[in-house]
This record gives sequence, C-alpha cells and structure tokens, in this order.
Amino acid sequence: MGIGSAARAFRILPEAALTAAPLGLFRELHEVNMQSHDRNWVEYFAGVGHQVVTPLAAGMEGAVYRLGGGLIGKVWGRRGIAELTSLQEFYDDITAARLPFATPQILDVLKVERTSVTIERELPGRPLKQAVSRRPGNQLLAEDAVVEVLHALATVPASATMHRLAVLDEQQPLWNGADLLRAAVAPVGFEYVHGRLLELVDRQTSRPLSVVHGDLCAENILVDDDLRPVALLDFGFLSTVGDPAFDASVAAGILDMYGPAAREVDDRLTARIAREFGYPVELLLLYRVAYSIATANAYALDGDDGHFAWCAQVLQRDDILEVLDMPAI
Repeated sequence: MGIGSAARAFRILPEAALTAAPLGLFRELHEVNMQSHDRNWVEYFAGVGHQVVTPLAAGMEGAVYRLGGGLIGKVWGRRGIAELTSLQEFYDDITAARLPFATPQILDVLKVERTSVTIERELPGRPLKQAVSRRPGNQLLAEDAVVEVLHALATVPASATMHRLAVLDEQQPLWNGADLLRAAVAPVGFEYVHGRLLELVDRQTSRPLSVVHGDLCAENILVDDDLRPVALLDFGFLSTVGDPAFDASVAAGILDMYGPAAREVDDRLTARIAREFGYPVELLLLYRVAYSIATANAYALDGDDGHFAWCAQVLQRDDILEVLDMPAI
C-alpha cells in the first residue's frame, strides 16, 4: 500500500501497536502511568519566582500547577525537550489561525534535572463536562459546543510542523514512512476488518488536510456560562494532520462515552455532523473503527479499563459491521 492510500486512511495505526488477537483484544507496548502532584514542584515553582503556586490538574501526560499571572506550569511524565519544542511550534501554528477560542501556548520549555517542564498561558473557562453536569438538560447545548469547535478546527490548514508530530506512544512522526498501517494481525476476522477499513476509506472523496485534535472530549473543551467554547486544551494524544472528518467521528463517539444515553447521543451527533459538514455516515463509522483499533489500549497495559471495553464494543456494533460488510455478532 502506498503513502497516498495510507494518508487517506488517516495513518493512525502505529507499527506494532496492535498484536494478534480477536476483535478488540489488543495490548499496548508500554504501561501508562497517571501523573500526580508533588510538593517538591510547588516549592520549585515558588523558588523561581512564582508567588502563588497551586495544584490545578493531573493526568496521563503530566501534572499542572497554577502559577499566577495568567500562567501555568506543566510537569511532563515522559515527553522530552525535542518533542515539547515540536508541540510548541504546533501550538504556534494553531494560534496563527486566529480561532474564535483560545488554544494552548507554550512560552518556555525547560529541563529540570531529568524532567521536562513547560510554562504556558492559562486558558479561560471550565470543562464542558463539568458545566453540563451542573445544568442537567443541556446536552443539546453541549453538542452545539462540539460542532462549533469542529467547524473552527477544520479551517486550520495543515503545516509542516503538524506533519512532524508523533501520536500515542510512538517515537517517530506519524507521517514518516508508508508502513505504519501494517499491524501484526493473525485472526482472519481482524485481518478482514483491517483490510476492509483501508479499502472503504480509500474510496471516499478526499478533503484538504487540516489540524486534527484527536481527543475532543467534554473535558478538553472549556466553555463559558452559556456553554459557548472559550478554549480548547490537551492537544497531543492523537493530534496530527488529517481528514477533519476523523475529528468529527471521534468527537461524536466520545462526547458521552459511558452514560446511559451514550448511544443516543452518539447517533444524534453523528447524524447532525453528517448533515452539517457533508461527511458520509459510512466514513464517520469507518473512522470510528480506526480510532478504536489505534487507541484500545492507550490507558492500560492489560486492557482492564473502560476505554478498552468501549473500543471493543464499537468494533461489534451492528451498524459498524454493516459498513464493513460483516455479519452481526
């Protein structure tokens, strides 16, 4: 398969990221450790001149501290200086697009002993998920916010810097080479899905490449009191250049991943995106398959987590199997 075909399929299956297993049963190469706050970092930031330092948030990539004066400090778990410098340039390209909401800006990249640290602008707003939970019945407004963000991101043109980003736990940029979509697959069932996915996506009408966030969940969209987007954070997990329909597909699926109305929200938002953006529903479902394959074990070594179960369930949905021309399970 050539580079053009791989690019149209979004090229998001990292080499060796999947191993031979039945549908949904994949193992990640490296265990992911959640980061946490540490009193030593509070003292460090205070010692270099930040007067009021408070823990703000912590997650898979690092721990964040509010430094005052509109700044935050992020202590990274695994990323190195070179990778963070590339991310800084990536953010600069997005900032240059003048989106209607704020996006991260890295002001400085530091090495503190063996740990990478960035100083960034603090973003306004509160997480969409938090805002909706406090105002029950506003699910449709949440969907409006997601669609607004998708419209804006689709206008950000692809740049050379965006092509240089790695995704997930890969060391090389996603767009390097032509074989990144070749995973180690053995069972006939999964190999068919993999091949069928590439075949069907390759048939779709191509669009200009744009920035892809890759993780447009309700936690990463910051909103005001009216649930309008004011900022977007946490690029990097699956951020790259690609078809904007991929971002749209993922956003529809993960806005409400685990709630009792999750499938209802997914179907409604997928249908709305298809109408407003002109993306074929078939393509949105195919990209959902690609996302599920690529990220199934992004959070746990043994797949013993909710994200893994969600990905496995996606790969067995009747509408997904119909698009892949496979019998229902």
